[in-house]
Parts: sequence; structure tokens; C-alpha cells
Amino acid sequence: MVVVGLFATPLILHWLHDERFGAFQVTTDWMGYLGLLEFGLGGALMPLIAISEARRDEKSVHDLMVTGVRAYTKVAMVSVVGVVILALFATRLIPVQPRYASDLRYSFLIGGFGVLMIPLLPFRALIEGRQQGYWLSAFLSAQSMTITAGSLILAWAGWGITGQSVAVVVGAAVFNAALLWLCRSEVPSIFLDAIKGPAPEAARSDVRKLNLPTFVLNLCGRVSLLTDNIVVSGLLSPALVTPFVLTQRLTSLAQRELQTIGNASWAALAELSAQGRKEVFARRLLELTRVVAVLGLAALVPIVAFNRQFVSLWVGGGRYAGDLITALAAVNGLLQAIFSLWGWCATGTGQIRRILPMTIVQTALNLVLSITFTFAFGLAGPLLGTTAAFMAVSVWYMPMLMSEMFEVPASRLIYCVAAPIALALPYAAVIDWLVRSYGATGWIGIAYQMLSVAVVYLLLAWLVVFHPEERASLMSRFRMVLRAATA
Repeated sequence: MVVVGLFATPLILHWLHDERFGAFQVTTDWMGYLGLLEFGLGGALMPLIAISEARRDEKSVHDLMVTGVRAYTKVAMVSVVGVVILALFATRLIPVQPRYASDLRYSFLIGGFGVLMIPLLPFRALIEGRQQGYWLSAFLSAQSMTITAGSLILAWAGWGITGQSVAVVVGAAVFNAALLWLCRSEVPSIFLDAIKGPAPEAARSDVRKLNLPTFVLNLCGRVSLLTDNIVVSGLLSPALVTPFVLTQRLTSLAQRELQTIGNASWAALAELSAQGRKEVFARRLLELTRVVAVLGLAALVPIVAFNRQFVSLWVGGGRYAGDLITALAAVNGLLQAIFSLWGWCATGTGQIRRILPMTIVQTALNLVLSITFTFAFGLAGPLLGTTAAFMAVSVWYMPMLMSEMFEVPASRLIYCVAAPIALALPYAAVIDWLVRSYGATGWIGIAYQMLSVAVVYLLLAWLVVFHPEERASLMSRFRMVLRAATA
């Protein structure tokens, strides 16, 4: 999927040009804010379903699904109104040239068809709660392939920003159809009970208890993650969103893959917590933290070293936003992946309120600093704001919170991150010198050298960072998975 996406982007950029490409990126961010209209419903359903699955309480799961479908149907109706409002104010939100104004409005309106699939969102929570993330990965791959193919065809056909929205809606339809197929034995009874009337009060009460804190958490997450492009578009120019996004593409891909470790693990960690297996929970969390840090650095060190050459070959050197943006994106990507893993532990066990104070303070700081730094330093401003907010709040507060909630020593969590970083810093300095002196300039050479840099770091980390018992445990599980895959 990474290769396909990287191949498709220069073609889409060629047919759309910088302003429309950047405008669509910002359109996607604004549409993402419609997710707030669920008022924390999804984040409330996921831990409740996971805990009910851990207890093998099928009736509770069914009641939660009925509650979710009915509530999300109301969210879909309100979201349609939100789409219309966004379309009406489209050119004020995204200041494009007048000739692109209608295209931009139609793009928002087409997105309205996507919100009609919102009532199906509980089925994703059901699959995650059952620890079947491998199915979600397969369905998301099919969705990405559909979106990429549609984006290419419609950009070539001259459909502009509207065509990109059409591709996204079709891809979402493919994903949701696959979800319904996987849950086909349960879909009829869930929808029939949802039509007949509300689920028992116990299920609705459980969801309401987590609604408000989850909504606040989602709001902070949206502001932190979806504001950068909007700030660049509003304070600088929609056209500058293009180099800003493209320079971060490799780091964004690495961050997304790293976050899938937490996405795939939170339900199992929630099950361990629900069963009171504290020692196993602590051991797994420390292990996962170390794995995320090592894999993240193995991916990000070569990306920082070779990103200039990569972007120059990929979309042209004129669209490379600079080494500072690359470095900041890498730092933020690694920290976000680690904090996401720890955050899933809190949200997955229903302890969302415990992380709210920290999240609110960090989000406010991030937003204020991002705007201030954009005025002061230009394109790097939003990333500088994010880095500063992480350093001021999460770096010290999150380990303490994990220690209080799950009795995992904060010092050991910090060590799991600090040891890989201590190994990576001198290694990265050597690699930077080698790249500047002997770095490849062609596709094959860059790919070979980036892979070599990553493999060498992984080997060093395997020997230096991981303890012998961790190496034995990881190898044992790897062999088990290999046997299962080849059976």
C-alpha cells in the first residue's frame, strides 16, 4: 500500500496541481471535525465492548451494539446538516481561487454521502473488541486501494477536488460492506432490535458515563492532529499545504504503522486488566513500548537522512519543505506513537477521565504555540508547536499516569524509550555524515541504503536494547506465528 500510494501521488499532483491538491487535504481535515458530532460515542463503545467480550457476556455486547447503531443514526442525520454548513462556508474556510470555488463546495457535498454510513461504525468497534484487528487491516487495505484507484482515474478525468471526495466515499463503502459481511450472522438481529426500540437502560447508562470524557478527548485529538494543515492554509496559503504534507509523507506513513501496534494490542491489554493479571499487563506494556520505540527509530532514522533525496525524486525538489520539518515530523511521529499506545491503555480500560486534564492542557498549548510559531517561523510553526507541547506536558506526565493507573514503574517506561534513543542519536549522526558524503541519488540506491540503515539499527537494538529473556520471548512468538501462517 505504501508503494502504491507513493506511486499515485505524483500523478494526482500532476493532474490537480498544488492548490487543488492542498485544498483537498484541508477539506479532509475539516470533514474530520464532523466526527465530533458523535459526542464521544465511539470511544465509549470500544472499551465497553472489549470488556464485555473479555467476560464472554454476549447479551451485553448485543445491547451495546443496538445502542450504538441507534445513536449513530442520529449522529448521521446531524452530520448531514454539518456537511451543508461546511459547503456554504467552503471558500471562507479554504481560501482558493474563485475558479475552484464550485469544485470545493461540491467536494464537501459529496462527502455528505459518506456520513450516511456512520450508523455502521459500531461494527468496527465490535471487531476491535474481539481482537480481530487483522480483518480491519485487510479491509482498510481494500479501502485504500479503492480510494487510490478512484483518485487516479478521477483526477485524470478532470474531476478536480470533487473527484477526490468521490473516491473517498466509494472507498468507505467498500470498507463498510466488508464489515457487514464479516458480522453477517449478527447484523439482522442488531438492526431489527435497533428499529424496534432502544436497548436496555443498563447499556445506555454505561455508554452515557463515558460519552462526555470521550468527547473531550476526541475534541483535543482533532484539534491536535487536524489543525496543522488548516493553520498553514489559513495563515499562509492552501498551495503551501502541498509541500508541507509531502515532506511529511514518509514520517506520516511510519507513524501510522507504529500506531497500528497500539491499535492491535489495546483490546488484549484491556482483557488482561479486566482479568486482574497486573504482572502480565505490566510486562506486555513495557515490551510493547520498547518495540514501538525500536521499530520507530529504525524507520525514522533513515527517513530523516534520505528524505530530501526521496522528495526530490518523488515530486521534485521544489516541493521539499526543508530538513527542519523532516526532523520535527520524525520526533512528533515517534512521540505520538508511544503516547498513543499508553493512551489506549487508559481509554481501553474505561479510565478516560484520568488522562483528560493532561490532554486538555497539551491541546491548548499546542494550538496557541502552533499559531504563534507559524507567524514567527513560517511553515515549520505547527510542528514546532506540537513538539513543544509534547515536551512541556506528555513527556513527563504520561509515564507518571501509567504508573498510577496500572502500577507499571514510570522509570521503567522511560527507560524503554530512552535506551533506544540513546543508541539512535550517535548512530543517526554517523548516518547523516555518510549520506552527505556518499548518499545515493537514484531510486534503487536510496531504497537499498535506507533498508541497510534500518536493518543495522535493528540488529544493534536487538543486541543492546532487548534483554535476553525478551529476545527469547519475541523469537518464540515469532516462530509460533510463522508456524500458524505456514500451516
